[in-house]
Formats: sequence, C-alpha cells, structure tokens
Amino acid sequence: MLSLPVVEACSAAALVATAVGFLATRIRSPRSTGPVRVRARSPPARGTQALWIGGTFLALLWPVGVFIAPTYAYHWPPVPDGSDAWVVQLFGLALGVLGGILFARAARALGRQMTPAIQVREDHQLLQTGPYRYIRHPVYTAIITISLAQTLVFLSPPLALLTVLLFGLASYRARLEEALLGSPGVFGPTYASYMARTGRFLPRWRRSS
Repeated sequence: MLSLPVVEACSAAALVATAVGFLATRIRSPRSTGPVRVRARSPPARGTQALWIGGTFLALLWPVGVFIAPTYAYHWPPVPDGSDAWVVQLFGLALGVLGGILFARAARALGRQMTPAIQVREDHQLLQTGPYRYIRHPVYTAIITISLAQTLVFLSPPLALLTVLLFGLASYRARLEEALLGSPGVFGPTYASYMARTGRFLPRWRRSS
C-alpha cells in the first residue's frame, strides 16, 4: 500500500489538474450571446439531479479529504489487502488520468451545450465528433471512470458505493436524454441512426446490422 505522503502528493496533483482542466474548459468554451431558449426538456425525478451533482463533486474532490481527514479518506474502513495493493493504486492513478482526459475532451466538444439539465436548446447540435463519435455520453463515462479511479487509489469502500450510485444515476439520466433527443420533435431518425452505431458509455465495437 502506498504511504500517506505519496497519496497526498498524488492528491495535490489531481486537485491541481482538476482546477486547470476546469479553467481551460471555461476559457475555451464559446460564450452565450443571448438568453438560452429551451425547445424541450425531460426533468429527472425529484432529488436525483441534486444527488447526481453532489455525488459528482464528492468523487472529484475526494482528494481534499486526504488533507482534512486522512483517517477516513484513505483506506477507511480498513479492509484486508495484499502486499501488492500498490499495483491496484497505480492502476487507479492511470485510470484517473484517462478519465480526466476524456472529461476535458467531452466538455470541450460540448462547449456551451454542457449543462446538468436534461434539455434541448433552440440551437442544439447533435455532436458526432471527438469522443461523441464512439460513445453517446462521454461525460458520464469520464465521471464514473474518475470515481472508480479514486476508489482504487484511496482503497475506499465508501467511494466504491458512490461509484455504484453514480453509475445507476448516469444510466437513468442517459435513458432520459436518449428518449428526448430521439423524439420526433428533436432529432428523431437521425438520433436513432446515431444510437445504432455508438455505445452508451463504451464504444460499440461491432457494427449494428
């Protein structure tokens, strides 16, 4: 198992990377020149929106807990682990880097269309470039990947439960988004064709007949 100072150093690097990535995304995203006009929306069940946003921030900012309350943020509650636990932790670090890159690319592709609300704006475009060429919900994939990575790095059962919760919420939200975007008043058959050649969270390697 990695020592606490090493984990704290990794946590500091992760927090800096998260802040830099967020600022870079905000700077590169085009600004809205007028009021947002919504064509259609599909609000999720009450409470799930706040649960999704709160869970996402908790997963992203978990490294802060290593500095505030390391006893609970790192390897708590203690579970049996072998002498090769550090291998799992290093894998988690690599997974976190991949998740961060995917999130940054997806956020950059979305631009001002990125919002936690499940809605379609007047000028909404169906993205089919970047990570959206292969998967329909790369932002959700990135968040789940980062949460799983944090679980492995911090050897945290609570984070494992949070990852399962986030996956369930992402699946629920993805179904709402797909029903909205595939409705006749939005993208209709175009979105159905897009769904046939892409995966929800992972690439569809086999072509649909």
